[in-house]
Amino acid sequence: MVDPNVWFHAGLYPILDLDFCKKKNLNFFELPKLWMEYPDIVPWIQIRAKNVSAEELDSLVKTLLDKYPSIPWILNDSWKEAIRFDCFGAHVGKEDYESLNEEEKISLRESKLFLGTSSHTIDEVNVLDSSLWNYTGLGPIFPTENKDDAKSIIGIESLSKLSRPRSLPVTLIGGIQVSNLDQILDQGSFLLSSISMVCIEEEFRAAAAKIRARKR
Repeated sequence: MVDPNVWFHAGLYPILDLDFCKKKNLNFFELPKLWMEYPDIVPWIQIRAKNVSAEELDSLVKTLLDKYPSIPWILNDSWKEAIRFDCFGAHVGKEDYESLNEEEKISLRESKLFLGTSSHTIDEVNVLDSSLWNYTGLGPIFPTENKDDAKSIIGIESLSKLSRPRSLPVTLIGGIQVSNLDQILDQGSFLLSSISMVCIEEEFRAAAAKIRARKR
């Protein structure tokens, strides 16, 4: 059961990205220990492992779930594996969902997964099916280097257009760094998804400190 208050207070949604960890020589399996120190602002963690074999993905997911059984894990893209491993949730692109056959769509709808998808405009957020999706990631807010197919940036000016209360919770993503964090926090309390800011310990602790200071 998801605490609805998660969406009304600033927080961080870490994305544990295998490619980024390899690029920065970070220990993929040890990083979650850092985030577990901040349960007040980190509600769940996403596993993102692109371009790996099915066997390698299984090994990565199983290792993480065995090592950190208390973490609510959200698996990027691979919803069938998320069901098989009894993950907390899955993040599935809208195009990927639309490409599923009817039987697969029914399986996903009837699963107990906490389901997220991606949106690139405010209008996309407003038309999402809230009976299927539990949240959407909106972005990129700022320019990002972590997606080869990154869309046009949304910018912080558009955030005021997000209606409150929203029928579908929104997490912001894309180019969010400690240097621009205050710009977002000045617009409201959002759950912020990130790869680089959360995977670099110094950056993560600085971001966490800013968010905690806002809560006082």
